[in-house]
Formats: sequence, structure tokens, C-alpha cells
Amino acid sequence: MQLISLTANKDSFKPVVFNSTGINIIVANQKNPAKSDRGDTTNGVGKSLLISLIHLCLGSSAKREFKESLPDWEFTLKFRINSIEYTSVRNTDSQNIIRLNNEELTVKGFNDKLKKLVFDIPADVTELTFRSLIPFFIRPGKASYLDEKKPNAASKPFSVQMVNAYLLGVDILLAQEKYSLKQEKDRIKKLVNNLKNDNYLKDFFTGKRDVSLSKQELSEKIDQLEYNLNNFDVAEDYYEIKQQANQLKVDIEKLHQQLDLIKIQISNIEESRRISPDIERDKIEQVYREASVILKKEAVKQLSDLEKFYEHLSRNREKRLLDQKNELLRKAKKLEVKKLEKGSELDEKLKYLDAHHALDIFIKLSNNLSDLKSKRKNLEQYEELFDGFKEESRRINKLLLVEAEKTATYLKDANEVVTRTNDFFRTLVKRFYPKAAAGITIQNNEGDNQIRFNIDARIEFDKSDGIGNVKTFCYDLTLLLRGFGHNINFMFHDSRLLDGIDPRQKYELMMILDDLINSSDKQYIITANYNQLEEMKHLFKSEERYNSFVKENTILELKDGDAADKLLGIQIDMNYE
Repeated sequence: MQLISLTANKDSFKPVVFNSTGINIIVANQKNPAKSDRGDTTNGVGKSLLISLIHLCLGSSAKREFKESLPDWEFTLKFRINSIEYTSVRNTDSQNIIRLNNEELTVKGFNDKLKKLVFDIPADVTELTFRSLIPFFIRPGKASYLDEKKPNAASKPFSVQMVNAYLLGVDILLAQEKYSLKQEKDRIKKLVNNLKNDNYLKDFFTGKRDVSLSKQELSEKIDQLEYNLNNFDVAEDYYEIKQQANQLKVDIEKLHQQLDLIKIQISNIEESRRISPDIERDKIEQVYREASVILKKEAVKQLSDLEKFYEHLSRNREKRLLDQKNELLRKAKKLEVKKLEKGSELDEKLKYLDAHHALDIFIKLSNNLSDLKSKRKNLEQYEELFDGFKEESRRINKLLLVEAEKTATYLKDANEVVTRTNDFFRTLVKRFYPKAAAGITIQNNEGDNQIRFNIDARIEFDKSDGIGNVKTFCYDLTLLLRGFGHNINFMFHDSRLLDGIDPRQKYELMMILDDLINSSDKQYIITANYNQLEEMKHLFKSEERYNSFVKENTILELKDGDAADKLLGIQIDMNYE
């Protein structure tokens, strides 16, 4: 794949026509060359905007800023794949559609088609897409230059590993296999944790209870309940009989109280009988004498009459007390008979209730039995699941060991391929920093994680911006010239790549391109500020040689003096990253 041209449906736009091979420089001239580059907005001349527009035509996500700031703009990118020319057209007002050679495609459909045309990705690998790989050949934004392995700054570690391993020619199926096994292992771990958090099972997992003993205890309770229910006699009139029994208890208690009262009354009568009403004769005589003093003789009865009076009174009192006692005894006998009858009736009721039960009690017992059976079943299932999880976890751990050994063997066998790639990268780095240790390393990650390969590109002291950018250049050029799995023959770098690089390294970068690109069928495109080029001018053998190099390789010149000299040909303030 090589770029041919980028055009628009507006006359103000400056068409960009690329040389099919060799170096392509897009120069930005500024009124004040010392001024910092503003290429991330259209306040600049449009260098970074050009890259964003190319990505737009290559299936990037829709950008609201393009729709709002550039309504009804239509951009056309022409490119070549295996000598076949393709035209991609995308309108800012309808970014959900891309026309590829006049065929309307959804963005996904476009990317799927380009993936098949440009990359040789195994069908069952989902992490690798056209959009995840193309940024290595045309880094889309400022964040793309922070880490050579992550042109898409927000990528997940597994995705970063996959895209780099693929382009470096490493077996990505080994990486995907470990990822799948780790995913399954994590899934099982999550399920086990969910089981451990179950309120009923928590004590078993903390060692406070024994599963086998608990199952045995549940089984014993279940057997006893089943026996009770099998011998359970349900009485429809259970509660009616129970109410009658309760009433009998009340009646018997009342009879008992009445009998106690009669006993007290009889006791009082006996006590009254023991107290004699008779008065001794001398006392009667004394009373009589005293009365005769006070009363007239004719008003006082004779002593014999008085004795007769007291005798009569005593006989009547005894008879009355005996009659009352006999009446109470007859009444007590009747109450005793009635108490015995009710006691016998209560005994029958209680025997009935003891032999029969209410339906709701039967239902409660049945529910209790169901609950116990459910608990036992759950415990058996959880125990079975937990044992299964442990067995599956052991199986996965064994497979992970097997895969680790397989990967170790693979890396030994693939050492020549890895070494050639590493040697090419080191050769590029040595041209910048002859004394710096450098290389691309690919190691077997045997840790408990989703990553199969630890891939690293290193240059000694690569923390500074300049060295980091040189590393990105060397890494990208290695993928372009020595990479695997792609049919891409172009590389596009923004002027950000040159930021912070020493003029001598800028010069060396151009010489590397002159040696490796101008003599090949590859296409290298770079945007650069005029002052970035001027800084290395003195390193050329002569000014004529410098002018010749820059002029021969420059395909477009953009200026910030007038809006007409910028890429869009109009002045617009738009943040598109």
C-alpha cells in the first residue's frame, strides 16, 4: 500500500500529490522560523491536519469537529495496493459512509475490507484490525510519539502486545492461547469468589464448618422429618376440637373453684356448730336478778321460761346449720360428678389432638423438609462445583506451564528471525548513537497474567525526548523494512518526530532515508518546519547539496503568512485531535 494523493471538493484546498517511492517532504514555512510548531490545530499550516484527514479517509472514527467546522467538505484519498489503484471518499456531513471505488461501505465494512487487502491476519484473531495496525505506519497524533509500541495511546496491554508481536513476526497464536487460558482462569476465580461470598457457604470456606458433617446432619434431619410426615394424621376439625378442649379446661377450673368454695362454707358451718349457744344457769340467774332490779317484776319472765327459750333457740340453730351443710354436700356431689364428666371429655379431646394434627402444621413441616433438602442439594452442588473449579484450575495451570514451555521452545527456534529484526534495529540506532547499547527484545512472560511476550525496544538513555523520537523512528522503519504480516510500503511521520532531536541526528535520519528509501520501492513521508531543516543545513557537504536534497524531495510547501497558503486554503480554528 502506497499513497498517491489527497484532494478535496473545495478549490481552496491544496492538493497533496505523493511521490510513489522515495522521500516525500512537506515543508512548513513560517514568518518567524524560531516560533514553535502549532501543527496540532489549523492555527498552523496544516501538517498534522493532513495526517488526520488521511486517517479520516482510511476509516478512522467520525470527528464531530470536521462536521461542525468543515460542513460539506469531501476528501478523496487515492492509494495503491499491489499495483491496483483505490479511491476512498468521505464526506464530513455523512462520516458513517465511505465510498471505496464508488462502492458505499460502512466504516466497519471499509476497515474489514482494507484489513484483508493490507494485512495477513488469522481469521480467529479478533484483537488485530486494520485500525489497530495502520497507526504504526502513519501515527495519528501527539500521543502516538510518546511510546513507540503504542501509536494508539489508549490501547490495552494485551492489544499492545498483539499488534507489536504480529508486526515483528512473532507467533500471535501463542499469545492468544495464554490470554484465553488466563481469561478462563480469572472467570473460574471469580465464580469461586462468588461461592465464597454466599452467606450459607461462607463458614465452609473459612474452615469453621465441615461440609461432610453438615451434609450428614442435614440428612438425619431430613430422614426424621420424612418419618414424621409419613405418620402424620391431619384432622380437618383440629382447631374446633382444640377450642372445645380449651373451653373444657375453663369449665373444669370453674367447677374446681366452686368446690373449693363449698369446702370453705362447710368448714365454716362445722366451726359454727362447735361454738355452743347454751348459757349456764348461774349466769341466767345473774342476768335475771339484774333485770329484776331494773324492770318490773311482771315484765321479767321467770327463770324456767328463760331456760326454755335458750333451749329452743339452740335446737333451731343446729337444725339450720345441719340443713345448710347437707345442701352444700349435695351440691358438691353434683359438681364433682360434673367435673369428672368434663375431665373425661377433656381427656378424649386431648387424646384426639395428640393423635391428630392441623393441616397448616403439616404444611409447615413439609416446607421445612423442602428447605432442608434444598440446602443439602445446594451444598452438594456447590461442593461439586467447587471441586470442578479446582480441577479445572489445576488443568489450566498445567496448560499454562505447557504453553510456557512451548513458547520457550518457539523463541529458541525463532531466534534467527528475532535476531535479524533486532540487528536491523541496532544498526539503525548505531548510526545515531554508535556507543549506545540498543535492541529489540522478545521474552517469554511466564507470570500469572494475560501477556505472553514481553516486547521492548531499548536505547541506552532513551528517556530524553530526542532519543525517544529516534527510537520511534528506528522502530517504525524496522517494521516497514523488516516487519511481517503487512503489505504496506509507506511510512508517514509528523514534524513532532524531529522535535528535540539534535541537528546531527536529524541529518543522520535524512541520510538513512536517502540510503534505504530512495533506493527502494518504499515511500517515506515526513512533515517538517523550515527551521527544523535549516538546523542541519551546515552538516551537508555544501549548500548546493542541501538545497538539492530538500528541493528534490519536497512535494508540498505550506506557509502561515496567508490563509490561502495553508492546507485548507481558509482560516479555521479547529481542534481535531
